[in-house]
Amino acid sequence: MSDTRPNLEALRNKIAEVDRSIAQAIGERLELARSIGKWKRASREPTRDFGTEAQVLDRWRRDLAASGIAPDRAETLARWLIEESVRIQDEDRSVAPPPVAESADIAIVGGAGAMGAWLAEFFEDAGHHVAIVDPRASSTGRLAIPEVEAAAAQVDVLVFATPIRSTAPLLRRALATDTRALIFDVLSVKAPVETILSAAASAGRKVTSIHPMFGPSARTLSGRNLLIVSCGSADADREARSLFERSALSIAEVPLDRHDLLIAESLGLAHAVNLLFLAALSADPASPHDLAQAASTTFHRQAALAAAVASEGAELYLDIQALNPHSWGMYQELRAALDRLAGVVDRRDLPAFEKLLQSGKAKLEPGIGGMRA
Repeated sequence: MSDTRPNLEALRNKIAEVDRSIAQAIGERLELARSIGKWKRASREPTRDFGTEAQVLDRWRRDLAASGIAPDRAETLARWLIEESVRIQDEDRSVAPPPVAESADIAIVGGAGAMGAWLAEFFEDAGHHVAIVDPRASSTGRLAIPEVEAAAAQVDVLVFATPIRSTAPLLRRALATDTRALIFDVLSVKAPVETILSAAASAGRKVTSIHPMFGPSARTLSGRNLLIVSCGSADADREARSLFERSALSIAEVPLDRHDLLIAESLGLAHAVNLLFLAALSADPASPHDLAQAASTTFHRQAALAAAVASEGAELYLDIQALNPHSWGMYQELRAALDRLAGVVDRRDLPAFEKLLQSGKAKLEPGIGGMRA
C-alpha cells in the first residue's frame, strides 16, 4: 500500500511560502500607513486618529474568528500592527502641530518626564500647542516656560504630570495666581492634593483631576481606561473630557473622595500581587535557568506582568502603595485572602476552593482578563 500521508517537507515549504506572503502583506500595510501619514500632513490633519483603533481591532477579531482564533489573540496581532503603523508615521511627523479651530495652548508641568512626554505628544497630535514647565525642558525640543506661575498666566490648560509627592506645592503656586486656565493633574493617588483641589473647586476655580489607567508606553488606546476624577467643577470636568473624547479611550467619571479607595482595590492590589510575586521569587533558591525550564504558561503570563512592574520607576510604584491611605486596608484584605486560601488548601476543601474561585471571578467583567498591564 502506498503512503498517502502528505509530504512533510512539502508542507513546510508551503508554510514558508505563506510566511513570505504574510511578510510581504505586512510590508505593504506599513507602506500604506506611511502614505496615510503623509496625506494627513499634506492636508494639515492630525497625524494620530485614535478613533480608528476600535474599528481595526473589531475587524481583526471578526475576520480571524472564522479561523478559530480567539478574540484576545486576534487583538494582540492587531495591536502590534497598529503600533508599527504609529511608529512609522511618528518617524515622519512634522515638528509643528497642525492648526485646528479647537486648538488650545497647553502647558505640562513635568513635561520632560515619561507621562508628561506622552501627554505632550498626544495633545500635539490632536492639534494643540504644547509648552513644557520642567528643568529638563530643553531636552524635549518644545517651548519651555520657566515657572508655574508664568505658565498659569499664558495658557488655556495647565496639566500637572509631576511626581506624586512633589505636586501639592506646585499646584498651590498655580492656584495662588488669578489664572482662568483649566487645571488638572494625572496623579495615580489623589490624597496628597485632594484638599487643595476640593477647596479650589469650592472657590469657583476651574479644576479637575484625571487618571490615565495606563503607562507612557501605551501606543494604542482602544480598550484602555481614563478616569475623570471630579472635584466638583462640572465645567472643568467637561473641558477635560473634551481633550480626550476623540480618542479610543473608555472614559468614566468618579468623585474625588472615592478615587483612592477604588485605586487601592484595583491598581494598588494588582501592583501588590506582582510585588509579592517578585519578592517570593527573589527568595527562591532555584536559578533563573531552572525556572525557565520548568515555566508553565501561567508562570510566563505572571512573569510578564511582574517584569513590567519591575521595569517601571521604583519611586512611582512605591508612592502608589505608600501615599494611598487605603493601601493598609487592602493589605489586610490580601493577608486575609492568603490565610483563607491556605486554610482551604490545607483542608483540601474542594467546594470551598470552587466557591473562592467563582466569587472572585464574579468581580471580573467579561473580557477583563484579556487586558494587559
